[in-house]
Amino acid sequence: MPAAASLAPWQVPQGAYGSQRLYRVSYSGPEGEGSFRVTLRLVSPARYQIQAVDPVGRSLWSLDVENDSGLWLNHRGRTYCLFEGRFDLSGIPLGPFPLLALPSLLLGRVPAEPAPGSPAVPARARQFAFLDAAHRRWSGALDEDGRVLSWTLSEGSAPKTSFLRRDDWAILSDRERGVQVRWRESLHEDLDREPPRLEAPAGYRQVPCGEQQVPEGSTDEPSGPGRRGHLTPPPCPSSIESPARGGVCHKSYFPLPFGGPASI
Repeated sequence: MPAAASLAPWQVPQGAYGSQRLYRVSYSGPEGEGSFRVTLRLVSPARYQIQAVDPVGRSLWSLDVENDSGLWLNHRGRTYCLFEGRFDLSGIPLGPFPLLALPSLLLGRVPAEPAPGSPAVPARARQFAFLDAAHRRWSGALDEDGRVLSWTLSEGSAPKTSFLRRDDWAILSDRERGVQVRWRESLHEDLDREPPRLEAPAGYRQVPCGEQQVPEGSTDEPSGPGRRGHLTPPPCPSSIESPARGGVCHKSYFPLPFGGPASI
């Protein structure tokens, strides 16, 4: 992704649109450890898809967003839910989360904007701080090219969630829950066409978004360093196997790439 020196920390570089990117994601927390892969298809500021698969390619979940509406598919649970405006699965520490801000987090930008009327962040400033519309405080640091090196989300005087860039890894930590999610881009390419809209397949049951059932899954295998090349679209969701439980699949929490476990 090109340098973002002229952009605000929450803005996505224009060159990121019209691309699809594969991320390797790992999770650790009180429930155990797991890993999976996520594909982001970022069409425009108002349209994207995210699909997750376990390390052996079995489908986990999908999210299709256009403007302020989103469809969440849990394929193994054969359920779906519809979001309007905000991504608010229970247990996500950053929620309620603007739907259109999720790609910003995966791309290493700040997934929130200042509230209307807030003081502007000075151009080319290496430090930033602002309050969002929910009166949460965001503060962080940029490198000389405008890349986000770190940020902290606080409520009141207490830090709640933090982001850190370390080598090729993005690291998101939820201090209250003792959860850490790490991801890095392993592959990217241009989209040759806009992906078709996802639809709930026949037989899927609609449920409130906070009542999703967790799929099952398997452990990951090491992957190579990031590279540009051909990206094969993954199938749709399965789940995570926890090495901390002797490789036995479990249902309780589903680790998401942008926060702590979603109790779904």
